[in-house]
Amino acid sequence: MHCDRLTKESTLKLSISDSAHLINHGHWESIVGDRNVYLTIPYLTALEASLSNDIHFKYILFYDHGFEPVGVAVVQLLHFTNKELNVKDLESRFGSIISEHLLNKIDARVMLCGNAFCTGENGFLFCETVASDIAHLNLSHALTRIKRHERKANNGVNVIMLKDFWPSSFNDIQVFSEDEGFSEFMIDVNMVINVKENWTSFEAYMDDMITKFRTKIKGIYKKSSSVEARILTHEQIREESEAIDRLYHNVLDRSDYRFGELTPKSFEYFARNVSEHFRFMGYYKDDKMVGFSTCFWFNDLIDANFVGIDYELNHDYAIYQRMLCDFVQTAIECKAKTIHLGRTAEEIKSCLGAEPVNMKLLVKHRNAITNKLVKPIVSHISPSKFELRRPFKAVLYQN
Repeated sequence: MHCDRLTKESTLKLSISDSAHLINHGHWESIVGDRNVYLTIPYLTALEASLSNDIHFKYILFYDHGFEPVGVAVVQLLHFTNKELNVKDLESRFGSIISEHLLNKIDARVMLCGNAFCTGENGFLFCETVASDIAHLNLSHALTRIKRHERKANNGVNVIMLKDFWPSSFNDIQVFSEDEGFSEFMIDVNMVINVKENWTSFEAYMDDMITKFRTKIKGIYKKSSSVEARILTHEQIREESEAIDRLYHNVLDRSDYRFGELTPKSFEYFARNVSEHFRFMGYYKDDKMVGFSTCFWFNDLIDANFVGIDYELNHDYAIYQRMLCDFVQTAIECKAKTIHLGRTAEEIKSCLGAEPVNMKLLVKHRNAITNKLVKPIVSHISPSKFELRRPFKAVLYQN
């Protein structure tokens, strides 16, 4: 595809669809290709099919003046209330900044450019002919257009949110805060393992560890030796839907907050629509599912997503730690270069060699006055603190 380099004054044309089935698939895939599985038509179709009763979706195609497609964006419209919050935990974390009374009164319709169900920059993509400032300004204008349309339809949007940006994008996204009125703040880090070239096997990976942590991993496999890991097909996921739902909610109920939730049907559809990029691993004790993990892999990346755990058995059988080890094993088998282990349990993940990477979120409130109040609150919010472990031999940290 060829299109002329766009100038700073360029205003792109838009096509906005309410369903993945209504997107011009050829135009969309000409931008996405194999760059990001979370923006492919098969993935978006699977997500929408399993969640359309709870979340409304918008799909934006951007065109230049010659009507060549130059960018795409995905928007999720979610209803966010105190039901999605662990109020007590958040109040203790933020102290007097946000009171329990205020948290209990939260009732907002959130327009999210990105994906509520995975971390990273999964909300939009533009071709190289579009400079980042042009892309971001046009994206902001497209979001404003959707917000106005929703208001006319009596579905007023309270908050616009863009998630989540890696450090390499921090300079580029300043246009949102400087010109478009967004507040930006750091969120909990993503724990990332950069896979070394010499890790041709799990044993080679362990050989790079100091004795203490190598012993820890051997202990994990010893404790979980009676737990069987199985890769499940979409038919098997459907058969295990009741157990998956129970184990998944065990974990959700412990989280500080969530923007919606997936269902066993979501995992089933992912395994059916994007099986070459998705892995659902079930963990069984005495032929009963006691845990599960999911991940996507694309572009030399293993992206760990959701887990479900029987916490009554987790301590004795090291189910969660075994899942993390298996993510590393999967990355080595797939010859991936990077593993994104996500947020939470940072100290445990660092024991496997994961390093924290900062991420930013952008937020804009509908009301201009309230938006000004958001900024000082946001400035007090900081990522969770944890003790970083360094499991590898010193030479690996020197290189």
